[in-house]
Amino acid sequence: MRRGAATLRTMQGEELVRQLRRLKRVLEQLESEFAHQRVDEGLLADIDRMLEDGLAADERVAELKDGLDDLRESTLSQRAELYADGIRACRGLKARIESLAAMVG
Repeated sequence: MRRGAATLRTMQGEELVRQLRRLKRVLEQLESEFAHQRVDEGLLADIDRMLEDGLAADERVAELKDGLDDLRESTLSQRAELYADGIRACRGLKARIESLAAMVG
């Protein structure tokens, strides 16, 4: 059964923490790719999928969603500072995830 936005909007704390940890792992992988001066479209697609599958529907994740959207947009154009900015964004998002997971869990 595919989880829809309505289901995750009322997500229990444990489930939200599990989803946040999964997102953090993807961000760690993406950060590593940026460190090697690569953009992994598959990892960006994974993030988009997590949001579409309902993570973004949970009101507690609203601020995090904005940061993820900004990260995605920053990868759309090739520029000299893309990789450094991507690494910084991943680190900031991971810190926000840790903070949110601590508040929820």
